[in-house]
Amino acid sequence: MPANSSQLALDGVLEHSFQEHQRVLTRYIFANKGRYSQFARAITPDLSNPNDVWDRLAFAILSARAPFGASIQALQYAASCRGQATPHALVQWQGMYPRKAEYLNALPQGPAINGLLRNGDTWFEYRLRLQATVKGLGLAKASFAASLLYPLESDLACIDTHMQRVYLGTSSFHSLPLRTYLTIEGKVRRLGQETAVNTFLAQWLIWDCARGTVSDHAVFPGQHKDEAVPF
Repeated sequence: MPANSSQLALDGVLEHSFQEHQRVLTRYIFANKGRYSQFARAITPDLSNPNDVWDRLAFAILSARAPFGASIQALQYAASCRGQATPHALVQWQGMYPRKAEYLNALPQGPAINGLLRNGDTWFEYRLRLQATVKGLGLAKASFAASLLYPLESDLACIDTHMQRVYLGTSSFHSLPLRTYLTIEGKVRRLGQETAVNTFLAQWLIWDCARGTVSDHAVFPGQHKDEAVPF
């Protein structure tokens, strides 16, 4: 077979594989979006409560390059001593680097934390403001923080390790150029539009489908906490 024919055949196989993968994701979203909408409603914070806002921002910081379960455990500690986390106490959980204590302690408390709410920004502006303002948040986790604060509205996606594996085929987290990040996020947004869910909810469903688990994100103080369970 000529070289160009071989390439065309390979391209056809790859395109078929991609389309089948998209069909799997679409089926999963349609089958589960009602359940995940309930999850999102359950974690929607009271934005007039500074502790609710602090908890979401803290979890975004703690979950950066850390296992989900370890981040949940670390959040319980962080919420018990808001503003007074110590590196020694924090690092007992996998992925909790000492500087995360500094980042947690730098979060405003009380009414001052209202300055980290969306307050009329576009979603793009809001994410970049959180990234620039909150220590410990890169682009992905700034997107996650915004989405945890507005889970049923967010037009953002957290393109983390699992999402990069889905769309880039990578096996570890990479800091992506903004253009690449927005391209992947756009694919998540389009899938959300096709299935009638907001971008964050689409990303959450894709994330769980890729991991083979269901996580309700009921990780915040005062909520029932279930471990992620297999399908």
